[in-house]
Amino acid sequence: MLEILRVTGAFGTRGALRVFSFSKNITQYKKIYDENGVEFAFRIIRFLGGVRMAASIEGVNDRNAAEALKGRIFYVKKTDLPKIAENEVYISDLIGKKARVADSDIRCEITGVENYGAGDLIEISYENEKFLVPFTKANFPDSDNEILITAEAFDGFR
Repeated sequence: MLEILRVTGAFGTRGALRVFSFSKNITQYKKIYDENGVEFAFRIIRFLGGVRMAASIEGVNDRNAAEALKGRIFYVKKTDLPKIAENEVYISDLIGKKARVADSDIRCEITGVENYGAGDLIEISYENEKFLVPFTKANFPDSDNEILITAEAFDGFR
């Protein structure tokens, strides 16, 4: 399962939640799941700007119940995700993959993904060191088959 919503607090007095969405297309999902796989119906009440919104989740009917969910994470099943185009990849699918630096024998591993607002950064682990590389077509020319990192991107962080 993949994280899709994080509850940041209550919204109003009738059990609505303030949530942070990890999807630009959150309205396509009708069901979400907690960490135990329990299914919840939800709906978006109002967009609050960017990836913040107010939402209702079944069974949450008052402000106290909504506040109790602060920090709770909800997920979608990977099978519910939309199909992706050729040479596209879900970021979560990259974690744990081996990568090769172009025109070399250097092998490394993708150990994480960060986003501080300016775009995705791929965390690379190489010889007990970790560094971040912007996830761009220029730095990662192929993600369909073997994950390939350009030598320039790799050398910039060594």
